[in-house]
Amino acid sequence: MKNPAAQAVIAVVYFCLTIAGVAGLAYKLFMPGGWVSHALGYVWNLQLHYSLMLLPVLIVAIVLGVKIFTGVFDKKTSTFGNWLTGACMALGAYFITSLIIYGKF
Repeated sequence: MKNPAAQAVIAVVYFCLTIAGVAGLAYKLFMPGGWVSHALGYVWNLQLHYSLMLLPVLIVAIVLGVKIFTGVFDKKTSTFGNWLTGACMALGAYFITSLIIYGKF
């Protein structure tokens, strides 16, 4: 597509979908009664040995997160960023559609 105006419109739509996806995800995570409060409340109510079993899982998740974001993927050939952006755009489309149809996220 060689039309610069059409490219600008598509870029703005992509940007808005990505921002809507990130904002909707943050809202779902941190709203009162959201996913974080449910998870922390669930872990808090568990007995001690269940909470201690969560520690190795948390450590593995942190190590994998550090590996992913510090260069496990080759910067030139990796499509991780494209997949992440596409996922945010899909979430944005979902949240916008949910807002239009149901009036809530």
